[in-house]
Amino acid sequence: MLEQAYGPMTIRFFILQAHYRSTLDFSNEALQAAEKGFMRLMKAIAQLEALQAGSTSTLDVAELSDRCHLAMEEDMNTAKLIGHLLSGVTQINNVAEGKESITETDLEALKTLYQGYVFTVLGLTLPETDSRSDEITNDLVELILQLRNDAKANRDFNTADRIRDGLSDLGITVKDRKDGADWEIH
Repeated sequence: MLEQAYGPMTIRFFILQAHYRSTLDFSNEALQAAEKGFMRLMKAIAQLEALQAGSTSTLDVAELSDRCHLAMEEDMNTAKLIGHLLSGVTQINNVAEGKESITETDLEALKTLYQGYVFTVLGLTLPETDSRSDEITNDLVELILQLRNDAKANRDFNTADRIRDGLSDLGITVKDRKDGADWEIH
């Protein structure tokens, strides 16, 4: 019996991760991994909207696009396509962290690539959320991070560390940046 109820997009993502002629390893662990991969992909798509374009591009969007196209030409190999899209997630995260840069033209091409393959070709949709609950969660985490910043400013590093560790225990990763902190629920 499955330990948790999975949404239809997680199940679709799970099925798409295997070539249509191959056997599926259907287990709770496999579904959990699919859910994690699906959420990683969805977070990257949301992150694309927040990326700032620069004057140069260290990403080769055309090469990623070619790999995705070849995967689909290779007998509709959705498993390979998803692998390429997930490797692109790492690059998207690197741009967000300032480790890589992307021009406006490449950013638009990357958005088009992800929108086309994820939503049109694979038929995935964004997970449904309770917007009021999300709003409250965002506000609470931001308040807690402000208290952590205040503790750091007062050189009360024990309290700042306790707050970070407490959030981590709740499944919230805090990433310190030079202009504040980012966080994500995992």
